[in-house]
Amino acid sequence: MIDDRIAARRQEVRDDRRHRRLRRTVMLVTVLAVAILVVLIERSPLVGLEEVQVTGIDRLTDAQVRDAADIPLGTSTLRLGLGQAVDRVTDLPLVREAQASRIDPLSVVIEVVERQPVLVADDGERQMLIDRDGVVIAEGDLDGLPRVRIDGSVPAAGDTVRDHPALHNAHRAWEGLSGPLRARVERYDAAAPDDLALVLEDGIEVRFGRAERVAEKVRALGAVLEDVGSTPITRIDVRAPGAPVVVAE
Repeated sequence: MIDDRIAARRQEVRDDRRHRRLRRTVMLVTVLAVAILVVLIERSPLVGLEEVQVTGIDRLTDAQVRDAADIPLGTSTLRLGLGQAVDRVTDLPLVREAQASRIDPLSVVIEVVERQPVLVADDGERQMLIDRDGVVIAEGDLDGLPRVRIDGSVPAAGDTVRDHPALHNAHRAWEGLSGPLRARVERYDAAAPDDLALVLEDGIEVRFGRAERVAEKVRALGAVLEDVGSTPITRIDVRAPGAPVVVAE
């Protein structure tokens, strides 16, 4: 009887081991089958990207945005990496913001907000468009935008005005001007970081200097312009805003 019980117990142990090996084998085969299925689906044209739409562009082209996004048609929609695509698009100098989302399982839309120029930097040979954040967005010139004349070469697209101290100083002055006064400025002559003159639409030159105490200088300039009215003047110096100097014709 004892031998029978021992033999039965040994058989149970052998059966249990066999069942565990079988379960492990089934699990391994299942995992392998799922992995193969995922690879096959990922490489299948059934989940390949079919369309990339681009919206919100004006100066940029569809091709420029798509090239920057770098998600070619046919890419598996299971691994598009839209976040990385957006980062690459926002690296374009003309792009202020971008978003990417799925329209349907096989289509993507990239929504772009372009930077808008507010100034034209001019070194006498080239003109570069500057946006409100001080980013150099593209080469070009636009009627109606005030010009910033600088010595030396204008920064390249993608750089910022911080790369050129005199241009940076002019941009800071532009930021500090009130709306009505800003609209009257036709040109910023930025000879040096501490030597800035504004030329108004009626030809008056405003010696502004370094873009410090900007609010005081703007108030002084506004007060002088209001006081002189239609009196012909050629120059206003607000470098010392507490004692502005006016030069009449």
